[in-house]
Amino acid sequence: MRKIKRFRHIASAVSGGVFVCIATQGLQAAEFYQTVTPGATGDIRAAELPPEPGFYAIGGLWGNRRDALLDRSGNRMYPDTEEDLLQGQLGGLFVYPGELLGGRLASSVVFAYGKHDLTVTNTLPVDLTEEQTGLFDAYSDLFFWSKSWYKGPPMGLQPGSDFIPPPVGFTFGFGLGITIPIGNFSGTTVGNPGFNNWVLSPNIAFTYRTAPLLLHGTEFSTRIFYNHNFDREDTTGGFSYRDGDYISADFAVTERFNQFQFGLAGNIKWQVEDDEGSLAVPAVDGQRHKSFRLGPLLAIDLPDKQGTVTLKYLADVYNRNSFEGGYLQLSFIRKLW
Repeated sequence: MRKIKRFRHIASAVSGGVFVCIATQGLQAAEFYQTVTPGATGDIRAAELPPEPGFYAIGGLWGNRRDALLDRSGNRMYPDTEEDLLQGQLGGLFVYPGELLGGRLASSVVFAYGKHDLTVTNTLPVDLTEEQTGLFDAYSDLFFWSKSWYKGPPMGLQPGSDFIPPPVGFTFGFGLGITIPIGNFSGTTVGNPGFNNWVLSPNIAFTYRTAPLLLHGTEFSTRIFYNHNFDREDTTGGFSYRDGDYISADFAVTERFNQFQFGLAGNIKWQVEDDEGSLAVPAVDGQRHKSFRLGPLLAIDLPDKQGTVTLKYLADVYNRNSFEGGYLQLSFIRKLW
């Protein structure tokens, strides 16, 4: 459920009718900013679908603050980089009735609206600063298929507890996601909410939940995406451009206690292809985006509401050719019918 939502292509500006590349070393790959799993649900229970068929509301709030743009050696590129983003997400998940090939099937779509304030630097001859508000690109799981091999519910709940925990066992899932370029976009500004190209994201997911070890069960979960960027439909000055493909993964190691689930979550984004096009910088060490984030996660199940609320905070711990900062996400899912 996702998120979704990226920032890229700050490398150029128009000054006096001449196309000027501003300190492009390391910038091209550094710029993309995407959360391919809206709603922060690509970490815990990543391979699982809700237990009942029907329509679920999904969404949440996403905010981040980043204050550095790092080069391929991890050094700060400018002294005055600053970014603030606040975004609301809302969409739906439909879990189809019945089974398909022994598993269950669902589709989803999430829309986002928010504000993005970005200063790459204002100390250069061309001021790379912009404040933008509007629609961001949308994300859809065209389909997600999930099959579980459960061993029954874990034991060991405290006496008097009426909460029924998730079952012990392994779940595998796979799907196909797509980022839909409906966000606001201008080829002459930075910090665009939209990015004017489609992204196709085949993905796989795994979730394993143990019998009680510490409290009521330990969970290991991940969802891994291969993200293929299509050509940008338009670029200032008539140039063509395509971001290199990249792999992204959400993961979590968490513990259960009654309706609470808490632990460590993380995200990895690793560009595996060079950017292409007339604005692309020739690859030296690929000039590719690399980032690794870690932080705490807390989820609370609301059985009477048939829903879950999740809060997590991630901080960048490793970055190359990318922005560095912190990320806060509140998400929810609730069955409507």
